[in-house]
Amino acid sequence: MMREFLLVFIGGGLGSAIRFLFNRLIPQGTFPYSTLTVNMLGSFLIGMIIGYLISNNMLKSDYYYFLVIGICGGLTTFSAFSLENLNLIKSNDLLNSILYILISVSFCIVLAYAGFTLINKILN
Repeated sequence: MMREFLLVFIGGGLGSAIRFLFNRLIPQGTFPYSTLTVNMLGSFLIGMIIGYLISNNMLKSDYYYFLVIGICGGLTTFSAFSLENLNLIKSNDLLNSILYILISVSFCIVLAYAGFTLINKILN
């Protein structure tokens, strides 16, 4: 239990630090591009990682706790997504809010599937 906790703790810190860097590198205008980017990247990575872990019978290994729960969990952020949508709605930018929701949900699911499929093709 303590080992898994430490792996999640360290991975989560790294994922959050990577998200922070993306927030600094990608300009924020009227659309939350940096959060969208990290959520799509994290979705693709989580698909690849899960595909790899499943194919190698390592689903509940240290890699799962560090990479999936830790790094991907710290990198992606539903709370920021929710806040940014709330801010778009409060500023009467309903079109960008709807666009952000549709792109985020659909692209992230597609990217998770793409990552999973890609790693399975590479490994098989």
